[in-house]
Amino acid sequence: MRSPSRRRPLRASSRPRSGVALFVVLLFIVAFGALAISATFLTSNANLTSKTYDKENELKYVAEAGLAIGKSRVNVNPAVLPDTGFKTLESSYTLNAADGQAINGVRLNLYIGPSGSTSGQFGRFASVVSDARDALGNGFVRRLELAQESFAKFAYFSDRETNGTTISFGNGDQLWGPVFTNDNISILSSGAGFHDQVETAKSISGSQYGTFYKGYKTGVKKITLPDVSSLSKLTGYASAGGFSFNAPTVGNETNVRMRIEFIAADLDGNKDSLGVDEGFFRVYTLTSTAPVTWLRADWPGASTAVTSVTQCGDWHKVPGDTALKFFPASVHKTTWFRALVQGGGLTSAAAAAESSATLSTILKHANARCFLGGDPHLVAVQRTATAYPSAPTRQKGGDDTTFTPTDPNGSWQQFTATPNAKVSVARPNDAKYLYPIYRGLNPGAQGVIYVGGTTGVSGVLRGRITLYVTGDVVVLDDVRYANDPALGNCQDMLGVIALAEVVIADNAINTPQNVSTSGSTYTNLDDTKDLYLHAVLMALNTSFRVQNYSNAPNNASDCQGSNDGRGCLFLTGDVIQYMRGPVGLASGEGYVKRYSYDRCAALAPPPYFPTTGRFADNRYYELDPVNFSAASLYKAISSGP
Repeated sequence: MRSPSRRRPLRASSRPRSGVALFVVLLFIVAFGALAISATFLTSNANLTSKTYDKENELKYVAEAGLAIGKSRVNVNPAVLPDTGFKTLESSYTLNAADGQAINGVRLNLYIGPSGSTSGQFGRFASVVSDARDALGNGFVRRLELAQESFAKFAYFSDRETNGTTISFGNGDQLWGPVFTNDNISILSSGAGFHDQVETAKSISGSQYGTFYKGYKTGVKKITLPDVSSLSKLTGYASAGGFSFNAPTVGNETNVRMRIEFIAADLDGNKDSLGVDEGFFRVYTLTSTAPVTWLRADWPGASTAVTSVTQCGDWHKVPGDTALKFFPASVHKTTWFRALVQGGGLTSAAAAAESSATLSTILKHANARCFLGGDPHLVAVQRTATAYPSAPTRQKGGDDTTFTPTDPNGSWQQFTATPNAKVSVARPNDAKYLYPIYRGLNPGAQGVIYVGGTTGVSGVLRGRITLYVTGDVVVLDDVRYANDPALGNCQDMLGVIALAEVVIADNAINTPQNVSTSGSTYTNLDDTKDLYLHAVLMALNTSFRVQNYSNAPNNASDCQGSNDGRGCLFLTGDVIQYMRGPVGLASGEGYVKRYSYDRCAALAPPPYFPTTGRFADNRYYELDPVNFSAASLYKAISSGP
């Protein structure tokens, strides 16, 4: 029998199935293709993004460069700035890059015009507007506001550093604030310190002897002092407030016949006179025949008869008043003076001795003083029997309240016949003669006083004023701010512009006098032995100087430990002058300089004070380019006067 057959088991095939490899290959191809496409898209997107950023950078570059171009042009030629509206400096302009190649596809429109208040009362401002666009209208608009540099920013400015001989800094001079000159600067081996930037259009001799805390620049562009035509608008501003005057003379300090006295009047009774409405000034003018010596308070001489000395005297008590009253030396020999001082507490013998005292004795009394012509303290020699028939109204001692509108030598000019009620209550005696600086009391006031001719100046200023004078400005006594400038609150500011000179008078108030006929006994006849002057001073034809600076005395006063003739000259502000003028000698005659820089003059210059023509950055703005209109913008940013 045959054995049943047995089948052999089938073996699994080692070959892959047909089509699987193809699928895998296709899968990889698709994946790599997707990656390639993705990379292509990413590269393309990166290129587009890069081009967008490049275009944006180009637009920004052109817009920013346009501001620099506009600023440069107005500094080279200030005449490109119109008085109103705006001017197109460039239209669809193609700018070159730093490599000199044109930036194609970007067009620049560049504009310039005044901004802020266009009157110049608070400074002069201009705005450069740069509009950069591509072919599709995309772009950037930038605005740079510029402030024209005021001469008031300089602590010291001169056009010339010579007055026949070269004038040098030395002896440890310390200058605070910016210094600029169009001439060579000379520094002596005794050294000088400059605490702010120093610039000169020429060079510095002896620079190794100077300490320059903020460095110096030589060979810079010259700055020209303002001419008369550039100041012409000031007369109109002064007239608007009733502040325009014509002085009797145009000449130097020896023939001044008009003076302006600043008054800080206490209107609210708090005794500080610091309110915004408490600033005034008065104007006194000599008659055609009166002597200039009366207005200036010149020293008549120790040998002058007592009865002829009408402006210098001393203080005494009188009946019914605890406050001392002032009596000129000329009235001491009168019977009514003797009766008053005896009634004020002197014995009969003492009153007789005072009545017969010599000029030297009278002026050696404590607080002996001299006063400028027209001052209320001179009441005893100002009031005539015709105008004041009642003896007690004229035979009296003087104080701040004994105001006399008209005297034999001159008169105070009247501002209004009907003064503000607030002023009348506080100042009943001189309310009509007070010119208000504050617009609330004088709506037309523009912060400018104009004098055609030469005028004297003194007093305490509350407010902001520019005094523009076609002759000399003569400093007859202290000129102070009501707010101490050391506080830095910038509340008060005086700018003085003299077409001629600014001169400190050599009179009985500013200069110690020899009150004895024998020997040299010098006495200070002012309330302080030093002179205080708070102001920005500009002398366009010639200098800021001291009258008779080289004359005696040379050792009558001291200045912070140094012996000298007239004490310290405490000037807080600036000196801007055509040529440097002298104020004293190393041998002691004249004053010792103690100058301080008033930073408020740079931050908030005097009203309408002249500018140098140089523009500096003030504010920067990024503007929305959508629907931008240059005409609309300049209309919005210019507020008018």
